[in-house]
Amino acid sequence: MPLETLPGWVISDEESVRADVARYVGMSADALWREVEDCARDAIWAIRASGFAAHVLAFEEPLPESTVAALKRLRASRR
Repeated sequence: MPLETLPGWVISDEESVRADVARYVGMSADALWREVEDCARDAIWAIRASGFAAHVLAFEEPLPESTVAALKRLRASRR
């Protein structure tokens, strides 16, 4: 369905993303880093409040098979 035929409140993905990040555009590196710290602090709070903190913090995402294969190739080439 073309965007023009949708209700007026519907905006394109590009506009949506630009609106979401508008407050960060032009921020200094220090200001952006403070935002990252705030986000990390909130995430840790949520993890602790979840009742599953040990499980969540112990989780290690498995490497994709493509990465495992690339590591094998790299190790083999070093021999």
